[in-house]
Amino acid sequence: MFKKLILLFLTIGQILASTPFIEPGKRAELFEILDNEVPTLRVTIPPEKYISLKEAIQSATFDFSGYNETIDQPLGETFGQPEFEKIKDATMIVEINDTVEEFSKVTFDIGGSSARLYGRQGFNLKIRDKKKTLYGRTQFRLRTDPRDATYLRSKLACDMLNRLGIISISAGYAKLYVNDEYFGFYILMDAPKVPWVEQVFGEAKTQNLYKCKTGGAYLSFNDGFDSCENEDDEITDRTEWTNFILALDNAKTVEEIEDFFDVDQFLYLAAYDYLSGAWDHFFHAGHNFSMYKNKNKWTMIYYDFDTENGQDPTGIDSFNPTALPDKNYTRYTVRQWFHFPHHINDLAIWNNLPEFESKLAEFVEEVYNPAVLYPHIDEVKEFIRPYVLHDKTPGENGINPGILNLARPLDYTMEQWDANCEFTTISDVGIGSEAYGIKYWILARYRTVCKNYNLQCDPVYMDENYQYPINKDVEGEIDYHKYDGIDWSAILPPSAIPTDVVDEPIDEPIDEPIDEPIDEPIDEPVDEPVDEPVDEPVDEPIDEPIDEPVDEPVDEPVDEPVDEPIDEPVDEPIDEPVDEPVDEPVDEPVDDKEKEKQEKKEQKEKEKEEKKKQKEKEKQEKKEQKEKEKKEKKEKNKNKN
Repeated sequence: MFKKLILLFLTIGQILASTPFIEPGKRAELFEILDNEVPTLRVTIPPEKYISLKEAIQSATFDFSGYNETIDQPLGETFGQPEFEKIKDATMIVEINDTVEEFSKVTFDIGGSSARLYGRQGFNLKIRDKKKTLYGRTQFRLRTDPRDATYLRSKLACDMLNRLGIISISAGYAKLYVNDEYFGFYILMDAPKVPWVEQVFGEAKTQNLYKCKTGGAYLSFNDGFDSCENEDDEITDRTEWTNFILALDNAKTVEEIEDFFDVDQFLYLAAYDYLSGAWDHFFHAGHNFSMYKNKNKWTMIYYDFDTENGQDPTGIDSFNPTALPDKNYTRYTVRQWFHFPHHINDLAIWNNLPEFESKLAEFVEEVYNPAVLYPHIDEVKEFIRPYVLHDKTPGENGINPGILNLARPLDYTMEQWDANCEFTTISDVGIGSEAYGIKYWILARYRTVCKNYNLQCDPVYMDENYQYPINKDVEGEIDYHKYDGIDWSAILPPSAIPTDVVDEPIDEPIDEPIDEPIDEPIDEPVDEPVDEPVDEPVDEPIDEPIDEPVDEPVDEPVDEPVDEPIDEPVDEPIDEPVDEPVDEPVDEPVDDKEKEKQEKKEQKEKEKEEKKKQKEKEKQEKKEQKEKEKKEKKEKNKNKN
């Protein structure tokens, strides 16, 4: 009997191990191959263009210090870096699937925006050979995601959307050589371009695919109407696009837009944004998405996923006229996360709550829970480990392989990679990024949603005494006040400026529990270095205080946080000292409270005005100094001549 039980468990384990994270047929053949293989891409370009490419890659750090008070202009798509002319006479050989694929007409270009400021670079590839594809795809983005230490966030995001069958790009990994020089280990993703539309939807040479890249594109005529451009540069007629935007603006109910807008896709992406903490797509930054008219319905498609699942979480604080009062991002309610007042949010989310909540529950049940994601993270992590190790091992020149921008050759360590794939928060001042551990973020968000909506969730991960390892050697802290004092209103349209953030949960939480909770604990990986084991008393919660009430009164002030959020409260109590005074007792007369509140407001405005004057003074002094130096240089050159 005992032998039969062992055989049964082994059989079940083999079945689970052989079950793919994404069902076959949901992606192009290429990305199914890339689940188990890292191909080698060998690109060849003319020698003179190779020299120009290497020169264009050298980019210094962008200095945000001049933006401490008022942002008076956007950085643009290349963050102030010079445009690079695409190389259209490249060739490529791909070693994949025990074969060698050759392509004689390839376009090669530098890719990414802010990523150009890092040591590791991104590139774009387009195969132009007639009737030839790389296992179903012809256009690719090669990204190193240099602000993300893990190489996992983009891959994980694509895999989650692919698993649910949501319209999305896909991701794998590849090694890149250019003119026989090793350029590094990359995340390889397809791109939502015109060829991709034909490959996915069957429509050749579509005239209705718009990229919304530069920011502020909130699908309203007054909010970023011109921020979205047709992917086909030769298409100048924007009639259909204009009609679509005006129809959204004029609609009063979700039923009015369902005939011409894919509401289901929009709600799935909203659920994804909320769970993963994505702040660099439509709902917050208003970019990194495309809009495609599929027959009679416009559909939103996401790309660029390197700032999700705990990466640079204070990004949600950007583009707000004043900093958000609550910094406890892992416990944000839906209303807190979607605090920008977009008209389309009113139609599709706030006036359509049951449908949104249904999508949110489905996302949690099918994908966004530790029992599903932790094993997948472990699998991908071990799959890419040897490639990451290679790129983290310095060469004879002391620089890591794949570091191309020698003006800023900074890189994460192998220890940071390993720890941030798990539960450890890291912060790297040189690189300029910080991130919760991926697994920590997933755990914290899972608990928040399960509690707020009374979902029947896995008790193993809902247990506040669930223990996880933290690598104290590389642990860092999140700078929650990074954007305090910055006035972003200068680049925001008036209607996009958030109103007061409501701290309450969504109006009607889901009452129905998830049907099939997962009760079996998942073995934790043993490869994470644990320098200080967690042995806190049972009565000290390891995670953030999920057990706090979420239905706070509406009339409670939300502009003064009582507690500073705790990064990853594994071994520290949550009662950190508060920087600002706590609210006065509730029995204090209303007039006195209002008076005190007004005095604080006036004091803050006074301090802000003084800072602004000081900054203007410093700016003027710098300007005068530059003019003086310029004049002296000119005089010096004149004397030389």
